[in-house]
Amino acid sequence: MAGTGTDAVPFMKVDTGARAAGMAGAFSAVADDASAVFHNPAGLVLLERSEAMFSHSEWLEGIRNECVSYAHVTGNDWAFGAGASMLFSGSMAKYDRSGASAGSFTENEGFASAAAANRLGENMAAGFAVKGIYQKLDQESAAAYAADAGLLYHDYSWRFAVGVENIGSKMKLYREEFDLPAGYKAAAAWRAYDPLWVTAQVTQRPSSGFSAALGAEYGFLVRERDTVYARAGYLAGPGADAGSGFSLGLGLGNSKFKLDYAFTPFGDLGNAHRVSFSLRFGEDRDTLRSRDAGSGPYKKRYKAKGETWKEQKRELEKQDRRKTEERKRRENPYFTW
Repeated sequence: MAGTGTDAVPFMKVDTGARAAGMAGAFSAVADDASAVFHNPAGLVLLERSEAMFSHSEWLEGIRNECVSYAHVTGNDWAFGAGASMLFSGSMAKYDRSGASAGSFTENEGFASAAAANRLGENMAAGFAVKGIYQKLDQESAAAYAADAGLLYHDYSWRFAVGVENIGSKMKLYREEFDLPAGYKAAAAWRAYDPLWVTAQVTQRPSSGFSAALGAEYGFLVRERDTVYARAGYLAGPGADAGSGFSLGLGLGNSKFKLDYAFTPFGDLGNAHRVSFSLRFGEDRDTLRSRDAGSGPYKKRYKAKGETWKEQKRELEKQDRRKTEERKRRENPYFTW
């Protein structure tokens, strides 16, 4: 805590997940993995299979962040998610009013979130999340609640998102009240071609003003089912004051798992490192939707849609096979089937 007029729980402004961090936080319009719970809950509808994500971050001066999130895919227009994040500061020196040493103290912060998203037609989605927040500073502790909300438009080439985050109650520590780090976001993502995303995001916070982020992600197919990702991003504004603003990231993934890493330099202060591991499991959304279309309470509502989805899935699979063949031919001119 810095003092009157500053935000409580400032770590809630930090990017959650190595993939988002590698793109400097320009992620609200992409948000198609389990970390959508934190970045834009509307993005939960983009997941094809249920997913669990575990993240570890090593910050400056021994500070670390542990995070877990889960996204649940259904056979209808809904998707659900949950997540929790904790910041551990380690031991820090404490001084009394005269400046004399008074031992040490620790600061721990955390929050838990539950989210839901719904499709509003073929290309629109809305999401909502609620949070419980906790902070402990030395012997004092405080709690608060907040909400996030987001809208997402998506097609094959473009995604647009708007959202609000951390709108809620104040936190009270040492008889002072502190605002949560509320934010208002607008973002866009462009799939320049199949393996390349280019993203941009602006965020406005009442306490610190505007920041802008640019990011990119490129996927290299290294084997038939494995992809290596390269990421880069740049953040301009209050969030980049302590460092260069640049971020870099790498990833490796397939249909079952993904491993991501992000690196953010902070000059003389040191560097931040983030690692995330994701597991995908269960049946994909199209299989669940088709099964629901043939039986159960969704039979009448989704029967026609289920048939349409089967046809779309077959066509998309054909397109993916053609794109894979074209990419292999570009990367290896001697490649033949």
